[in-house]
Amino acid sequence: MTKHNFEAETWKVLELLTHSIYSNKEIFLRELISNSADAIDKARIKSLTDTTFLGDDSKFEIKIRVDKEKNLLIIEDNGIWMTADELHKCIWTIAKSWTSEFVEKLKKAKENADNNLIWQFWVGFYSAFMVADKVELETKSPLDAKSHKWISDWKSEYEVITSEKESRGTIVKLFIDEANKELLEEWKVKELVKKYSNYVWVPILMDIEEKDDSGKVTWTKQTQINETKSIWTKSKSEIKKEEYNSFYKTTSMDFNDPLTHLHNNVEGAVSYKSLLYIPCETNMFADIRDPNKEYWPKLYVKNVLILENSKELLPVWLRFISGVVETSDIPLNVSREMLQSNTVLDKIKKGLTKKVISGMKKSLENDTENYNKFLENFWQVLKEWIYYEWDLKEEIAGVVKFKSLLQGKNITLDAYLEACKSTEKKEIYYIVWKSEAEVLSSPYLAQFRETSTDVILFTDPIDAFIVQAFTEYKWHKLKSITAGDIQLKEESQEEKEKTENTKKDFKDFLELTKNTIGSDILEKVELNENLWDALWALKTPTNWVNPQMEKMMKSMWQEVPVQKRILELNPNNGLVKIMKQEFQNNIKSDKLQEMMSYAYDQAILLEGWELENMWEFIKKVNKFAGNYLK
Repeated sequence: MTKHNFEAETWKVLELLTHSIYSNKEIFLRELISNSADAIDKARIKSLTDTTFLGDDSKFEIKIRVDKEKNLLIIEDNGIWMTADELHKCIWTIAKSWTSEFVEKLKKAKENADNNLIWQFWVGFYSAFMVADKVELETKSPLDAKSHKWISDWKSEYEVITSEKESRGTIVKLFIDEANKELLEEWKVKELVKKYSNYVWVPILMDIEEKDDSGKVTWTKQTQINETKSIWTKSKSEIKKEEYNSFYKTTSMDFNDPLTHLHNNVEGAVSYKSLLYIPCETNMFADIRDPNKEYWPKLYVKNVLILENSKELLPVWLRFISGVVETSDIPLNVSREMLQSNTVLDKIKKGLTKKVISGMKKSLENDTENYNKFLENFWQVLKEWIYYEWDLKEEIAGVVKFKSLLQGKNITLDAYLEACKSTEKKEIYYIVWKSEAEVLSSPYLAQFRETSTDVILFTDPIDAFIVQAFTEYKWHKLKSITAGDIQLKEESQEEKEKTENTKKDFKDFLELTKNTIGSDILEKVELNENLWDALWALKTPTNWVNPQMEKMMKSMWQEVPVQKRILELNPNNGLVKIMKQEFQNNIKSDKLQEMMSYAYDQAILLEGWELENMWEFIKKVNKFAGNYLK
């Protein structure tokens, strides 16, 4: 027997392992099973060149046993583990050399995402001390004449003895501490294997007990508790739609079938397999309104679950996507912090995002009914990221639908452009308003109805943000219908002359209107003959924040610069003509000024804004109503 004392700094390493690299103590079993699987893989590879290497022990297995009386959890395999020299290098020497210098290296590995230092056998092995107060490792390598046993309680020393084990492989015994007795329950062990190691390629066996009504064990049967082959590693041709949907419901906890699945196998500079699902209905177990909720694809490395919810795999606007991603291009032992700066995951993320957008487009074209259901549930998230996702905003906008004035339903921007082909329009016309019911009464829609020119009705709160950043789609400018330079039908020379004469005739009246209402409020007052039967209307100057956006910013306590509006008068409106006549009769008329103030308040309400003094407006209305009845 050989005993060795731990260095004084050793406890610092355990603290780093249990509190920095591993945030969940449950993964200890994943680590030990992964070590066993790697050891078995070495034996398998060795047997390819040496047909006699395996001897009679050619059936690869990992066995798990529980002994409640002794508080023992035992993991056994028949792989190639360590010779005496290897054991010395991997456990004895490293444990003995855990000095301050090594602690600093481990800290820097965490800070700098140095996966090479972490991806070593002993790091995963020592995770066992998160749940055990003593560990025994007994190993026999076919490359060593003797077998060896390593024993430690982690407190002050460890010992190494020659053991009597004759067969190839390793037995790891964990003496489970009082705080983790639950790990000695059959159901708990099965749960952890299913969760983290279900698709390890080696069969994992466990003694399953059958009990009678009195609780007496009637028989014990060694049963395989993992599946070994994952659905995403299978060929698409051997998987039925029902199997895809069943896996979706199991992993996402959704009761409904998904809109579609995306099964992908990428090989190249970065290789990975993925099986992602686009939902059709909202999931009661996944509140996507909150982007911080844990609802993301699972990340596997070498068929071992690394992260239950990996936010690093998809952008936040695709947080409704569920499924799995598996790769061998990152280390098995890697922390959440290291994943956040992992270049391999960055490349996988870009590939998955493109794949999801492509899947949406395909569903949009081939499954309209279900895709519309999908949009009913997730349009808010998608629209949100037309604003935020700079590089992909056009792609996202292409799979969202917007309300059409002429068609009276939601259409894609591509459908809008397709309908405009015959007219060769270069713009996509839109209007931002606070509700669909009110926008249909906007005077600005008059000339578009008359010329059968479609308009996108932006009436969702998020739309006010979208138009600030989303100004072009497939080389077609998005243009507000309140812009002053829109002329949908060509004027004759006679009409042009008439317009110019009208402007000259109204010049002084427009100037008085601006001064009456206030030059600090209005940028200018102008004529617009395309306002239907409206008196006049307000619009926002180009590149200024629209009223809906301004309202949202103020509700979030954001500072909004003072903005002047443009007031447009309809010279064909009967009341405007009366006011013009009053102006010509008496430029200082009190009635005229009162009417201008009233009409301006009306324009504010039509624009969807709020009056600063509603009571004053009501008094004006009551006064005019009283004069009307006299």
